[in-house]
Amino acid sequence: MNNFSMPLVCVCVPTYNSGKTLAATLDSISGQTYRNISLIVVDNASSDNTLEIADACAAKDSRVRVIRNTVNVGGEGNFTRCLQLADGDYTAIFHSDDIYCPKMVEEQVKFLQANTEAGAIFAMADTVDGDGRVGRSYRLPRALAARPSRLYDFQTIFKSMLKHGNFLLCPGAMVRTAIYKDYIKHWDYEHFKTSADLDVWLRILQKHPIGVINEPLFNYRVSPSSFSYGSGRAKTEPHDLLLVFEAYVQGYARDLMGPEEKTDYFRLVMNDNVNRAFNLAVMGSPAEAKALIAGVFRPGSICGVIGSVYHFKTIALAVLTALLIFIPLPERVRRLVSILRFKTRG
Repeated sequence: MNNFSMPLVCVCVPTYNSGKTLAATLDSISGQTYRNISLIVVDNASSDNTLEIADACAAKDSRVRVIRNTVNVGGEGNFTRCLQLADGDYTAIFHSDDIYCPKMVEEQVKFLQANTEAGAIFAMADTVDGDGRVGRSYRLPRALAARPSRLYDFQTIFKSMLKHGNFLLCPGAMVRTAIYKDYIKHWDYEHFKTSADLDVWLRILQKHPIGVINEPLFNYRVSPSSFSYGSGRAKTEPHDLLLVFEAYVQGYARDLMGPEEKTDYFRLVMNDNVNRAFNLAVMGSPAEAKALIAGVFRPGSICGVIGSVYHFKTIALAVLTALLIFIPLPERVRRLVSILRFKTRG
């Protein structure tokens, strides 16, 4: 990189039993075009060969340090440990099963250097399965992507998330280290469980605008080895994401909640109910599934899908769920429907 300073970027990689994917992940980080990197692997008491792989990387690259937790502190606890260990000007927490494009760090540093008011910069991603096949693409909602500025404030992001859910991926974030260490300090698992990362982004937005590079700068793994893959296919309780939205709707974002925002939030909850109902129907719990989709086919809900692909998909899934509830199918057929549904999502 030329013509601007090269601040130190701390890349933290929290790991737990990541032996199948860690080597490729670390190779993609070590191979970044931006060279002024401190790479910290923070192992959460793995029982497989994760540490062996991390140590081998450290032996080849002097920028790599390996930190061993003597006991497992939980996923979010390990993210907090990363914040405590972070050094340098900027910090990124990369997942141990994703692959990062060679220029990802360089592009994010360029943005933060050019936009000193930004507290963080995010990148978008393409998903890949266990065999490396590209599936779904994560991009900004069209209304945000069409804006002339790539800087977004709390109000803009929160209102868009009420319509579309969380579109900021955790391993896509690079944050000014001082913000992480002096202001964020911890991942709040106690209140927000596995969606504590969304709370972190919203806390940053309360103080600083964020930037988003609306291009796929990393491959986000969705396969049987990833947490999000398995949890989405078995979830029957409300998504932890709703813990965050409820806290902000009732708290910091209360004054933003006009009629449109309240409707968007209702539909966000409805979408989660339909996903849970589908899983319950597949598992053979039709009564519980029926209760969750009871309000989906009301006229107000149906009218709400006009012009919205996101909500149309919700209604379509509700129809499929209703068929699973009312048409007795063998378990193997119900499981096949579930496999096909998630396969088409990528």
